[in-house]
Amino acid sequence: MSRDPARAQVLILSSIDWSAAWQRHQIFAAQFAAAGHEVFFIENTGFRNPGLSDLPRLWGRVSRIARPRLSGGANPIPARVRVISPQVAPPTSSALRRLNSAALLPRLADYLRRVGLREGALAMVYVPTATTLELLELLKPGLVVYDCASNFRAHPKAPADFPSLERRLLERSGLVVCDSDFLYQQKKNEHSHVAQIHQGVPSSFFAARPPDPAFRRFCYYGTWGKELDGALLGALARSGLEVTFSGFIKTAGRALPAQARRLPPVRREALVERLQGFDAFALPYRITPFMLGVIPAKLYEMLAMGRPVIATPLPSLKPLEDLIYIGETPQDWARLALELPRRETDALRRRRVELAREHTHEREFARLQEAIESASRRQRPRPTAGPARNAIFGPFLRGLSTLTLFYGLARAATLLTQVAAGRWLGVVEFGKAGLAIAAAAFLQIPPMLGFPLTLTKFLPEHESERERRALISTTLTAFLIWASATAVPALLWRYKLAAMSGLPPGVFLFALAYAYATALYTVLASPLLGLRRFKERGSAETIYGFSALALLALLAALGLRDYRTLLGALCAALLGASGYAAWRLRSLLRPGFDRKAFRTVRGYAIVASLNLLTAAFVLAPARLILNACDGLRAVGIFGAYFTATAQLALALLTIAASVIVPFSSTPEGHRRALAAFRRWALPLSAAAACGFLAAAVLGLKLFGRQYPMRPQWLALFAAAATLLLLHGVVSALLSARDFSGLSVSATGGLIAGVGNAVLCLWMIPRWGIGGAAGALIVGYALGLAFYAAAETEMVYSPRRFHE
Repeated sequence: MSRDPARAQVLILSSIDWSAAWQRHQIFAAQFAAAGHEVFFIENTGFRNPGLSDLPRLWGRVSRIARPRLSGGANPIPARVRVISPQVAPPTSSALRRLNSAALLPRLADYLRRVGLREGALAMVYVPTATTLELLELLKPGLVVYDCASNFRAHPKAPADFPSLERRLLERSGLVVCDSDFLYQQKKNEHSHVAQIHQGVPSSFFAARPPDPAFRRFCYYGTWGKELDGALLGALARSGLEVTFSGFIKTAGRALPAQARRLPPVRREALVERLQGFDAFALPYRITPFMLGVIPAKLYEMLAMGRPVIATPLPSLKPLEDLIYIGETPQDWARLALELPRRETDALRRRRVELAREHTHEREFARLQEAIESASRRQRPRPTAGPARNAIFGPFLRGLSTLTLFYGLARAATLLTQVAAGRWLGVVEFGKAGLAIAAAAFLQIPPMLGFPLTLTKFLPEHESERERRALISTTLTAFLIWASATAVPALLWRYKLAAMSGLPPGVFLFALAYAYATALYTVLASPLLGLRRFKERGSAETIYGFSALALLALLAALGLRDYRTLLGALCAALLGASGYAAWRLRSLLRPGFDRKAFRTVRGYAIVASLNLLTAAFVLAPARLILNACDGLRAVGIFGAYFTATAQLALALLTIAASVIVPFSSTPEGHRRALAAFRRWALPLSAAAACGFLAAAVLGLKLFGRQYPMRPQWLALFAAAATLLLLHGVVSALLSARDFSGLSVSATGGLIAGVGNAVLCLWMIPRWGIGGAAGALIVGYALGLAFYAAAETEMVYSPRRFHE
């Protein structure tokens, strides 16, 4: 392994205490130390809630609070190994996790730094929990190795979110190490770099004297727990054989037979001396889902001594059926034990010893070192120092800088298009166009659904070209079929729908065209965000924004100055931008329909459509109600104020969300985005309020004298735009997190939108345009209150991810 100073240290986040039965955790720690590395061994930080059988261990932990670990009990602590007993709560509930995050884990990290642990150390992690994941964030190791030696996902007391925790650790790890065939095959399907490495056997076991050929004395040694079946040892004892248990007793489990002799643990230096007094060994493991991943730590020790082994049919032992004896029932065990004098041969014993020599401590540790060296070469260096701002904002700002350039130009052009239309068309025609845009906000929901967010969300999770092509092609096929199916009734019922919305049939037809053009462009352009091709998506937006402005100017120059001028320019620009997006995606567009991809798309697309309903409740009600109460002139004036503030906030939100969703769709990105939100939400909100106020003043001046400028309206719309932007950022963080986050995001957005619509019905007849702004303020305040009250943990804690 590398001798780089940052890699000279090894951090082991263990799932056992140092004083537990000697196994790979302590073995690898001792070997790293012998190889010259400084080792920090963090004892068990908890996986489940403790029970009565854990009281002795917990008392020992408490008794060490005031002093460092100086003795390892039966396991002496080697030089260069520092054993730390962490004072943390088991990460089994939200309250205990918050306690760890707020106080206990920072305290532990500070202690480790004080005693010499540096950033960039090699980290060996044995169990994925919220605690170990957060420690990795706090301690900033270099290469992370997930040493998966237990099938924890099948543990009966595993936390409910264990699958998501393990996924996060797998994503964080540069190497996964497994000991059993079962776990190796499992992890090969989940990680690209997996090595199968046992901890092996010390050379002292090869010097054991031969067994008595009568094979009367049987032994199980290690730790006795509920995963072991005492009935199997009882069958040996009832057959007249001598049965001994040597080691720790963790819990009664299936009790040891009364005839079994019990010996206390012995120092490992004296273990061979004790074990060579027995003729055969027993591995009486129960076959449970959790135990399927077990390969006994002592297996090669038993083989190195040449002794016969009787075991239950663990999957990891199947390749050794010609060297050991497999029995399922107590009757099988008794029969096999009594047949040993007849079946055992010197040749069989030599084969066992030869196999064990291939798995000595030295050979297995050399394999581990080689795997770590290889993983270190593959892994790009992680920054170990520098401003916290870079650690939080790095990937976000890289994407944002590209989008800001193109989206900024595009949105500026779109806003200029609105301003120019307001000046050239006049207040009434601009108001009429605003009514069509309001109706389109609802009309675009049936064809679009949540297809765009689905592509943006799930594409970052697919690495292969084949999977991405299947997801994109399936989603676009589903969209085209569904959009066509919804267009037919919309056209057939256009007169009834126009009458229901209060729009003239001609205005409604333009609204329908604008709605479907918007749906087509949004769905076609969304894969560019999921693929993180921000420059290309920004180019599509730029084509849309500038072509709309150019077409509007051309039509106005030709003397066409009514609502159709603006809507026609917008529809044509959307179709042009759609063609560009399809051309950029041409290598991924193939006719086809993948059922597996569709199952991924279907549920998410339906729920995500609630976000469109939210947008519709923001854009449409005020215009429709103002038209009914005060006429088209009020709609036009409202449109000017809305464009200068809320429309600007929506443009900024589109830029931010376009980066937040794909970058926050991975656990690492989500943690960084949350850290940025916690740090900057309040100061940026204050700055945004001032900016929107200035934008409102400037915007009204650009719209012209026909649009009155009133200070109270300026202040109200600036406040509404600020809350809209803040609400949208939180919503994007939630929707990127997972399906439950999307549900909360959509519900909070729906509360804001429906609240705005209901309040518009009450406030606009009383206060007109000022009432419309007030309804926006209260609606978004209600949405933010819902997020804070219902899902505080989701917003502020990075632990619950992709459950």
